[in-house]
Amino acid sequence: MADCNLSTLDPYSPRQDKPWNEERVKHLYHRLGYGITQKEIGEALSRDPVELVHSLLDHAYSKPAMDKPYWADWHPEQFNGEDETEHYQIYNRFVTDWINNKIQDPVRDKIAFFWSNILVTQWESYYYAPYLYQYVSLLQRNALGSYKTMIREIGLDNSMLIYLSGVYNHKWDPNENYARELYELFTLGLDNGYTEQDIRETARAFTGYNNFDYDNMTITYSPNTHDNEEKTIFGETANFDYNGVIDLLFEKKGLLICRHVCKKIYAHFVNADGNLAISDQLADIMYANNFELLPVFKTLFASEHFFDGLEFNTHIKSHVEYFSAFLKQFNYHLDDEDGNAFIWFCSSLGQTYFDPVDVAGWKENKTWIDSGSLLVRWLYTGWFTGTVIWENKDMIVQYLKDLTNDSNDVEFVVRTVADQFFVNGLSSESDYDNLLIAFKADLPDNYFEQGLWNLDWDQDFICYQTQLLFDAMKRLPDIALC
Repeated sequence: MADCNLSTLDPYSPRQDKPWNEERVKHLYHRLGYGITQKEIGEALSRDPVELVHSLLDHAYSKPAMDKPYWADWHPEQFNGEDETEHYQIYNRFVTDWINNKIQDPVRDKIAFFWSNILVTQWESYYYAPYLYQYVSLLQRNALGSYKTMIREIGLDNSMLIYLSGVYNHKWDPNENYARELYELFTLGLDNGYTEQDIRETARAFTGYNNFDYDNMTITYSPNTHDNEEKTIFGETANFDYNGVIDLLFEKKGLLICRHVCKKIYAHFVNADGNLAISDQLADIMYANNFELLPVFKTLFASEHFFDGLEFNTHIKSHVEYFSAFLKQFNYHLDDEDGNAFIWFCSSLGQTYFDPVDVAGWKENKTWIDSGSLLVRWLYTGWFTGTVIWENKDMIVQYLKDLTNDSNDVEFVVRTVADQFFVNGLSSESDYDNLLIAFKADLPDNYFEQGLWNLDWDQDFICYQTQLLFDAMKRLPDIALC
């Protein structure tokens, strides 16, 4: 079913029937991040929406890649060869740091993580920490830059050369894995603008990147294994090499590439049902801007189309998005132990950071919330929120006080806490009623009616109430959406 939003890509202009309000701010920050705090909402509302969007994306564009970890340039002998888990331990620490950074400053890394599900490599296929850093850094550098540059770099990235067998591609036995996925998944789409002959000839052009020095874990180009004869690709005959093919691909198939990429962007960030009219217009913008991504994201996220109320709550949260929303609201920083648990929660549900299920990536949308995964989400939510609440009781009580201005109006407290997790509130008043019942924790009504209850009560009891609230909230269908 196609998205029925008829609003255009014209810049959004607030007006009476489409005001710049808390709902639209939340919509923006849920799609470009993992939610927004009450303080940040006030700051956002004070700004012009188009200027705000451009500022967020300009910041993301200019943000440097993560600082290089101390182990990023290590040679294999510098790792503990007797500890087979060392790279896994480094992976957990690196991803934990990445999660903490993305919660605080999310836009660039949310977009980079999107690209990791398009230009897929699998951590388990190479299991070497320096390659992980190189891959993530590549996605960060190019997240809002030139798609042509990102494609040129990704094919020679060490993790990709291993994952899609480029390291085994030589002139005596060309390996077609990367050539096929380059066209089918990364640039053109299945059976769209290329032939099997184009794949075979492209594989020949990509030969030579298989000088694998296992002692130093480096992969370099070897002229001796490169096919130095003429190839015919997209109807053009020449002695193509790797860079020649990339140039030819974007020269001959540029608009098709832009259409393929912009459909992916729209489906992920706006509506999984797609909107061909809008994504084709975005493709025209990308093509006119020499494959630069920043103008595409600016146009989309600052548009009347994006801010149309029809797009509120059309996105089903991935497991990463779902659990990250709690980190954002609590302003919670993961230590190594918490990070290991957080990564495990997502991974056991089927979303391992930088290790998608296959070369086509996670299917997203409704696949995140089948009957089995929903039950496990509920279980993990209880574990996670329980750990955060009971190990940080002072923080939780202060969070409630700051959010509600230390109110002793129990209905206001419940509604205010709940609304932080939803773009435009709950769809049913009965849902608020059920949350209120849970939060009251079987206390007699006169405690609340006579003002006897407040947030300075016994800290353990306030935390118990908060746990009951989140235990009830996790079962609401709306919490899976943004």
